[in-house]
Amino acid sequence: MSAILSGVPTSAPSRGALRRALTLTVLLARPARQGRAALVLPVVAFAVTAALLLVVAGGVRMFFTDPRAAGETALLYQTLSALALVLLTVPIATLGAAAARLSARRRNDRLATLRLLGATVGEVSTMTVVEAAATALLGGILGVGLYAALLPVVGVLPFFGGPIGASAAWAGLDITLAAVGAVVVIATASAALSLRRVQVTPLGVARRTDPPRRRTAALIMGVLGVIAVAVLVSNISTVVQVWGVAMAIVVLLGLFGTALLIVNLIGTPLVAARGRTMARTTSSPARLIAGRELSAHAASAWRRVSGIAMIAFIAVVGGAGASLATLAGDEGGSAAGAVIFDDMRTGVLVTLAVGFALLACSVGVTQAAAVLEDRELIVGLDRLGMPERELDRARALTVMVPLRWAAVGGAVVGVVLALPIVGVTVLVAPVSLVIIAATFVGGILLVRLSLLASRPLVAAIRRG
Repeated sequence: MSAILSGVPTSAPSRGALRRALTLTVLLARPARQGRAALVLPVVAFAVTAALLLVVAGGVRMFFTDPRAAGETALLYQTLSALALVLLTVPIATLGAAAARLSARRRNDRLATLRLLGATVGEVSTMTVVEAAATALLGGILGVGLYAALLPVVGVLPFFGGPIGASAAWAGLDITLAAVGAVVVIATASAALSLRRVQVTPLGVARRTDPPRRRTAALIMGVLGVIAVAVLVSNISTVVQVWGVAMAIVVLLGLFGTALLIVNLIGTPLVAARGRTMARTTSSPARLIAGRELSAHAASAWRRVSGIAMIAFIAVVGGAGASLATLAGDEGGSAAGAVIFDDMRTGVLVTLAVGFALLACSVGVTQAAAVLEDRELIVGLDRLGMPERELDRARALTVMVPLRWAAVGGAVVGVVLALPIVGVTVLVAPVSLVIIAATFVGGILLVRLSLLASRPLVAAIRRG
């Protein structure tokens, strides 16, 4: 590596510098001793991100353009589909960002080494952008293929009184290209943000000397934000009277999207505070290690389980919608009204299904990234003689403790926003409670399975 760096002087022409940067990018992309997971998993995650984004976008396009959704019910269909898109946008973007971060630690370590050996900032920037864009582009193209394979399955979904058909679920060429472009943008933006640390302090990146930050202000602002959003939602009728139904729908969708972002804002300081408490009050080695990890790397710990917060939020809102549709359907009415209520229930279940697919992929990616990020800690504890059972318990605690905060926090925010709209009766109806309970059980089970699936990677790191 040093021979390559020294073979071309720093003042070489731009074409030579670009050639050297591309050569180093190829070397940088080679898998480490821990295997190919850091290369394969981001591609798979980007593919799933693009495919699910197209599934959701295709559904929204259908409800806005399909003649079967026209007439008096057009606004209802369009509003509910847009709400589903808003609810799923944050988990989709989170999965894309998680895929970009999966190999970030490996890349940052190697880029920091190259900087210390004399690579220029321009070369490091080129390498980062090329690798991130190529990985995301490959994943996006594979995602389009996966979306094409899913179209026949999506086409059998019952809306408007029967299967919608694969052609109705097609998102269109323009949306397909935009989805692939969005995946590439997410990847390159995430890579560029991580690159700033290497450019400023390569030695600090290589030694992992980031000091933990207190985020008390973020926690306070997040709580105030939840209160403000709840007040605005409870007064949505005023918006209807002043600006009309269309503007009220836009405001409501914006408030739900804001609430999802606030959940992520609050999560990190809560995890950090809980970690500090665990480290101060426990005598168990596993809990001490987990507490210090949570307090020092709260943002990473929250990202590993943030998907369950989004799913819990969606479960509360969607469960309320399904319960409302069931209660309205039980009261009887026309055949057209029965079709609408059936479509609402189907839409809720589809939204949750897509959310769980995102959660499953996101959890797998983040757990693999967590193992790769913590490899120095794993190796160090192994050399100190820590039993494998205690190490597994410490790893489980660093996941399950923030998981509880995430699940409860997402559900609470969902209740705060849904309560003023649907009332207590709808929220505690059997349909709503069953959906919420099933979501909690399923989400926790997925996280547990991801911990088990990451054990072979931990074993490979201990052997390496």
